[in-house]
Amino acid sequence: MENTSEKKRIILENMLALIQEHGLLGVPMSMLAKKAGVAAGTIYHHFESKDAIILALFDYVRDGISHEIFRIKDRPMDNYRERFISIWINFFQYFVSYPKVLSFMEQFFSSPFQRMVHTKEGQFYEDSFSSFFTSGMEAGYIKKHKIHIISSVFMGGLIIAAKKHNNGHHTFTNEELEVMASIMWDGLKV
Repeated sequence: MENTSEKKRIILENMLALIQEHGLLGVPMSMLAKKAGVAAGTIYHHFESKDAIILALFDYVRDGISHEIFRIKDRPMDNYRERFISIWINFFQYFVSYPKVLSFMEQFFSSPFQRMVHTKEGQFYEDSFSSFFTSGMEAGYIKKHKIHIISSVFMGGLIIAAKKHNNGHHTFTNEELEVMASIMWDGLKV
């Protein structure tokens, strides 16, 4: 018998796949129930509404990304540049490996849902980014700017590159990824 957290995970994973296919607002609960192999009542037992599922999916995806992308956080700060480049490349590889996550996050941040999490403590990577970039600014490795500016610049090129890769326009080599991450680093370093 599956436990509650496993059922929630199944619902969220299937919602993620359906959103990639049908769009953020194009997934009726009946479609989700069928794809997840659960009764609609089971979904409502775990989530009070479709909006609640989408917000829970945001937290679920953000936590998964943060775990994968910032897995190098235990390395010492003495090579901040290397960590910076590794995080950029990890993000790219994650979005290439999980295009449905990239699709969801783009749709989420282009929707009214983003306003619902705007006041939450952990907006899209802002918690992990804040810690990483703030420590880099304090140690004098990168220029002092507001975190939302740094994270927007950091993510912009990365998202475009991942979309080009996922859409078959260009398959980036490891060398090219290093070059792109280094260009980003050169723009932010002190």
